Amino acid sequence: MPDLTVQRTVELVEEAGGSAEAVICDHTDPDAVRRLVDDVLARHGRIDVLVNNAWGGHDHHDEVDGEEVWDEPMTQFKDMLLAGAYSDFVTDMTVLKHAMGPAGRGVIITTTWHTPEPPAWVPYESSKAAKNRLVYALGHHLREKGIACIAVAPGWMRTELMEAHHSPGELDGRTETPHYGARAVAALAADPDAMRFAGRTMDVAVLARVFGFTDLDGTQPDLNAGRFVT
Repeated sequence: MPDLTVQRTVELVEEAGGSAEAVICDHTDPDAVRRLVDDVLARHGRIDVLVNNAWGGHDHHDEVDGEEVWDEPMTQFKDMLLAGAYSDFVTDMTVLKHAMGPAGRGVIITTTWHTPEPPAWVPYESSKAAKNRLVYALGHHLREKGIACIAVAPGWMRTELMEAHHSPGELDGRTETPHYGARAVAALAADPDAMRFAGRTMDVAVLARVFGFTDLDGTQPDLNAGRFVT
């Protein structure tokens, strides 16, 4: 099913007038990422924008045996770190070393979650915080090199995963489409002054107001829509 979903994404990009290709890569494997980067450079000569959107922390943990925070499977946090902050780190460093760093330009955008207060699911919130801190640290170190590193935090998106685990009643009126976050990424990638956001975690709704884009229905979903707020 994941392969079909990725291929369908390629088709949707092409139907919208763009070009895309699907390439299998384990972003937790430095050698695999290096091969991917080398292939892109060999065929295109440069990498201007990197978007970290890989995530696999939910893959094997649909159920928790118990209701207390200590009932969480011990592997849950590790899997979210590996398929989140660590895969971001491996990809960032490889692209920086072999493409953006020598070129002295580029934009790195990481999709994330702007963790709410009070915090919700412990492994998820902690792993997303690691992603956000990585962006903050890289944003500081890369600023003088002309490379902007920014985190983008969508609200509650109507993805296949969300639709599989929530009823339509839970999602109606509380969610946004993936296109909303994608428009935030596109706006940042095209912004000649993207460095003003370097090191920051920006909510999609805030960026929508800054750049003037909307979701597919023409609305700008509220900043707090879909958050796990009690």
